[in-house]
Amino acid sequence: MDAKITYFKRIVIVSLMVVGLSAAMTRTAEAQTKLVFVTPPNTIDTVTSEVITRKAYKRIGIDVQIKKFPGERALRLANSGKVDGEVQRINGIAAKYHNLIQIYPAINYIQGTVFSLAKTFKVDGWESLRPYRIGYIRGIKFAENNTTSMDSRAVSDYKTMFQMLRKDRFDIIVSPRLNGLYQMKQLGIEQIKELNPAIMRFDLFHYLNNKHIALVPKISAVFKKMKASGELTQIRNHVISVLMKRAEQKQSICDEDYKCFD
Repeated sequence: MDAKITYFKRIVIVSLMVVGLSAAMTRTAEAQTKLVFVTPPNTIDTVTSEVITRKAYKRIGIDVQIKKFPGERALRLANSGKVDGEVQRINGIAAKYHNLIQIYPAINYIQGTVFSLAKTFKVDGWESLRPYRIGYIRGIKFAENNTTSMDSRAVSDYKTMFQMLRKDRFDIIVSPRLNGLYQMKQLGIEQIKELNPAIMRFDLFHYLNNKHIALVPKISAVFKKMKASGELTQIRNHVISVLMKRAEQKQSICDEDYKCFD
């Protein structure tokens, strides 16, 4: 009798182990076929890179889900491993966020640009901004890093930033050029002007959390092919054109299904 009970227990234990192993294998398979990336909300440059990133990962059999968070929070989530990485960031972010791996080549770029309501001057590098009260979006690192010793202040979103400029709480604002132009169209703002030239150009790179280090050579190879063929430029131009037209018509960004970019 005892032998039969012991045998039965062994069968139950083995069965449970098989079920557990099967579940673990299923979770692993899911992890390999779907990744979650984060990015700040409602900007032209991020949506461009979202479209690029989704296409690139699809070519190695991986679906991508993109979640939107304010800039700094997005970085912290990606660095912590709670999500799988960042859609795009400027060069060198991994120096501070040590769990992120920068993927080469760059997949996009932005031009840091000054916008003003009342001030007019020639932009000649960052030092030319020093006399002014400067606004920028929290989490946009190029603006934060280059104005730390100036009279600068971060705000949470573009609508707030433009309102503060119009109320004379900022003299100027610093933004990626296309994002600024897009937001003005979307908000119906006409009085604010772009100052030239742009302060500088920043290449944008995709970042993976280091738990996915095995994916780095695969996705890097895809980006290299897309760059060499001119596809990165083609996608960028197409997305910008679509979004600017939608902004003029006061239509929202179609970043739930991305169908307006097909």
